[in-house]
Amino acid sequence: MNQWTITALGMGTVFLALIGLSFIVSLFPLIFKGAEKKRPDLAPLPSLSSVAQGPAPGLSPETVAVIMAAVSAASGLGPSQFRIAYAAPSPQAGGFNTPAWGHVDRFNRPTSIR
Repeated sequence: MNQWTITALGMGTVFLALIGLSFIVSLFPLIFKGAEKKRPDLAPLPSLSSVAQGPAPGLSPETVAVIMAAVSAASGLGPSQFRIAYAAPSPQAGGFNTPAWGHVDRFNRPTSIR
């Protein structure tokens, strides 16, 4: 057999198999059509009056502005496109917001770069 005939037969076989697979996949909605699941009703959103207005006690407006600037820079959104609803200091010892294994690295860092 000619090498081009073998190539054409191989490629033809692959394309016929792909067409068969696409036909089988297109039949899936007909085969696996089940009862549509109804989504339960969601709980209503709390009203704005029940949400704490303003930052938590102990946070200055400058701290909230820095948090907003950091979130804005990290997300790529403008400060007017989101709202910080609540901010509070971390209750963990030392103010670190990392797991326990992350504290060791922070305490053992050299004080200057050599």
